[in-house]
Amino acid sequence: MSYGMDTLYSGPSYRKEPGFGGGRGSGSLASSGFHSQSWSRGSAVSVSSYRRLGASSASGAAGVLSQLGSSTESLESSLNGDLRGRNEKEVLQALNDRFAGYIDKVRALEEQNRQLEAEAAALRQQQAGRSAIGELYEREIRDMRGTLVVLSAEKGQLQLEQEHLEEDLAHLKQRLDDESRQREEVEAAIRALGRFADDSQLAKGELEKKLQALREESLFLRRSHDDEVAELLLQIQGSSALQVAVEARDAAARSDVTSALKEIRAQLEGHTVKSSIQSEEWFRVRLDKLSEAAKVNTDAIRTAQEEISEYRHQLQSKTTELEALKGTKESLERQRADIEDRHHVDVLSYQESIAQLDNELRNTKWEMAAQLREYQDLLNVKMVSLHFPTLTGSQKFIKSQKFKQITPEIFLNIGGALGTQKPPGIKWF
Repeated sequence: MSYGMDTLYSGPSYRKEPGFGGGRGSGSLASSGFHSQSWSRGSAVSVSSYRRLGASSASGAAGVLSQLGSSTESLESSLNGDLRGRNEKEVLQALNDRFAGYIDKVRALEEQNRQLEAEAAALRQQQAGRSAIGELYEREIRDMRGTLVVLSAEKGQLQLEQEHLEEDLAHLKQRLDDESRQREEVEAAIRALGRFADDSQLAKGELEKKLQALREESLFLRRSHDDEVAELLLQIQGSSALQVAVEARDAAARSDVTSALKEIRAQLEGHTVKSSIQSEEWFRVRLDKLSEAAKVNTDAIRTAQEEISEYRHQLQSKTTELEALKGTKESLERQRADIEDRHHVDVLSYQESIAQLDNELRNTKWEMAAQLREYQDLLNVKMVSLHFPTLTGSQKFIKSQKFKQITPEIFLNIGGALGTQKPPGIKWF
């Protein structure tokens, strides 16, 4: 009873694998299930295509291992039933053919692994470009932050200048208040001097009236005295005729009366003259004093008027300076408001740019993590493809065992004998 190649490849689990055929040529890249992925080195590979490649590679490796396990089980069952009647040479030939098919599949996987390595290199270059963009973004953010610091310093300087201007304005307002108070005091003094001058003029008028009255009274008294003297003389002359007889007797008495009258007249005239002189002197002294006081008051008024005019000029100049400072303050406040608005808009735009760059950086980190995970999957597939060529050295071991039992443990022993280990992430079925 002989078994051909169709009998050896007729396992049900083997036929269910889509990537394996019945001959040695079935291990090519077209029959391995990877032709539909359309690998190209020059095209841009997305994250989803890498994920499909990793999954297809892992499924291909798992298919190879599952086929290997199913084939060992079928070989074990067939050898246990019909090994005695077979020709060992034919069985070994069939096994060699199947191992050759496995080797072809492993070579196809190695070719696919090389393609994946090229695509991974392209992906690393793309990632390096993204990292350069990230560095550019970080440099822009640093520049924006430096600009923000400079603008904050300028804002502080403008606020300091505004405070200085406000202090100068307050000082000028204080000086204006002092000048206004001094002006009011001078105006009050001028009003007081004016009232004093008016009072002096009134007093001068009253004194002049009194002087005129005294002069008229003195003139009247002089006239009255002259009239009385004349009347007395007439009386004396009228009575002289009647008293001729008595003249001799009263000659001494008459001479005494005449001398007495002369004396009285002299006394009256001297008293009148003295009174007039004293009155005139007193009025003259009083008038001189009033004239001097009026002159002093006039000089004081003139000085006060000059000071008032000077104060008015100073007040006008200070008012002009105050208006100029008010205009400067308003312009500086408008500039400060414009700068604050512009800085606020710039800060908002910078914050939005920073938030956008942070989001892009976070997305880039996520993409890098995903690409690293996919790259790790590709490395796992590569490790599987690197461990499979060690299976070719197991033919001598199978011949020495004479097909007693071909199990997964045998392949593990083969790998241990060749100095290899079980690939990480691989489970035997």
